[in-house]
Amino acid sequence: MAGEASPSKRQPISEEEAAAQRRTVRKRVLWAARIDIGGRQHNCVVVDLSLGGAKLDLDAPVAHGDKVTLMLERFGSFRAEVAWREEGACGLRFVEDPQRIADLIGGRLPLTQKTAASA
Repeated sequence: MAGEASPSKRQPISEEEAAAQRRTVRKRVLWAARIDIGGRQHNCVVVDLSLGGAKLDLDAPVAHGDKVTLMLERFGSFRAEVAWREEGACGLRFVEDPQRIADLIGGRLPLTQKTAASA
């Protein structure tokens, strides 16, 4: 239809709308970490985290779809793929069982699935 945005040309959504669409609770953190991209390790900062993924401040070259390993000294390593990338930041989608992530990080930072009451 004329005047409607095609799926590939959608308008950006607000942070509140994005938060409502997430299946897991996201927590703001500021943790130093390392990321392994194709066998090369780079420093990064985790700025938010959920059972489903993480947002990183990162200056290393990474592309959408890259398979990576996020290494958090106090928690261990998490396999992920790059979900999005913009200058100086990227979003990771964990490819691990969310329960493993909850077990490793949950004592320090309660991470949960969203329930109907919290959605």
